Amino acid sequence: MRNLLFSTLALLLLMTACRKEEFQQPPHGEPVPYTDTARYDLPTLLGMSGYKLFNAAWQKSTVNTRLAKEGKNMRFTIMAPDDAAMTAAGYTREVIAAATTAHLDSLVCFHIITEYIDTTALRGQLGSVRRTTMLKDAVLIESIVKPGSSVPMMEHYTYKQFLGMTADGSLLVNGKNTGKHTPLYATNGIIWPVNQLLKRPTESTLDFLRRDPRFTIFAALIQQTNDIWETEGMGYFPRTSFSGLGPTGGNEISSNAFFAPTDEAFKKAGFNSVEDLMALNARSMPYLDWDYFEMINGFVTDSLLAFHEWGRMYTPTEPAYGAGYGAPAMFFSNDLDNRIIGKFDLTTSSGGRVPPYTMPLNFGNSGGKITVQVKGSSHPGAAIEEADIMTFQGPVHVMENLILSDKVKY
Repeated sequence: MRNLLFSTLALLLLMTACRKEEFQQPPHGEPVPYTDTARYDLPTLLGMSGYKLFNAAWQKSTVNTRLAKEGKNMRFTIMAPDDAAMTAAGYTREVIAAATTAHLDSLVCFHIITEYIDTTALRGQLGSVRRTTMLKDAVLIESIVKPGSSVPMMEHYTYKQFLGMTADGSLLVNGKNTGKHTPLYATNGIIWPVNQLLKRPTESTLDFLRRDPRFTIFAALIQQTNDIWETEGMGYFPRTSFSGLGPTGGNEISSNAFFAPTDEAFKKAGFNSVEDLMALNARSMPYLDWDYFEMINGFVTDSLLAFHEWGRMYTPTEPAYGAGYGAPAMFFSNDLDNRIIGKFDLTTSSGGRVPPYTMPLNFGNSGGKITVQVKGSSHPGAAIEEADIMTFQGPVHVMENLILSDKVKY
């Protein structure tokens, strides 16, 4: 039991270390027309473009100084919202003129990616690929494995954009279609026009679930089970189930999408309140084994809802090695396709010593909605009501039904 506990903790620590950049998708769609405008640098080209409000925010920020510090050999990708998008988000000329430099730094840096991404790169990838922005958080941290190293290191949390492209050449950012536009080419980068202001996440997945009235049952369940675990374990044993929904250790962020069960989803499954779920938990409650000083059992609801966080509690382990390293399941609505992630390994094989944990879910479409079903389950696929709500941890997909396996009878 102790080996399993520490192996699970190690898995959580390393979840953010892996990347999805190994995905490669065959070219599709028509090429975006190329216009040779690579005679000017990014600030000059942006000023010459029609994106006047974003340029006004750029000019009042300190971004030009930051770009200069990066050196002449660095190239960047700018996501430039059009004036209609800036105005719709409340950024008129008057608002921009009154905004602080720090606020505009945050706004603009979130729209700058620290690498060059053109049409060829987007058409050659499979699904959404993580790209880092120039914006870092002053408080939050994350575990990073740098190229050439296998040792995770803690660094300040970097805000990210996940980019993809539709078959017709429209740009996808964090699962949202931002329009089909011709990019502008600069000597030190590229400008992609977008038809919406990109929204920076401002809260954790858990904080979002606590705040949104659609998730009162789940939020209460997490609070009650956490309280019981803390009391039974006297604070010595961290709880792993659903712990990644919020910061761990106070400010560490892990990366995973989450399928959030609504109150209605619980009611459709026969659970009308958190009390109904706690009655289910009464079958087998966790307790501290004083002889071995370890926690025994988990909550039944952890198993019931396991596949809302990708079923990671069923990750294969070996007594001598524990579990393989975890890969973040940062999947947006355009990624939820069996052709893209149907064979994705949620954990590695740890050098062939442990079986990898391959995607346990099937994805489909019913009535225009994405459905999620546990492979081999007798329960029908659960439909996604709303997708791609961004949090620090990743996208939240709101579920109309519970994602149920046949492992728990109720």
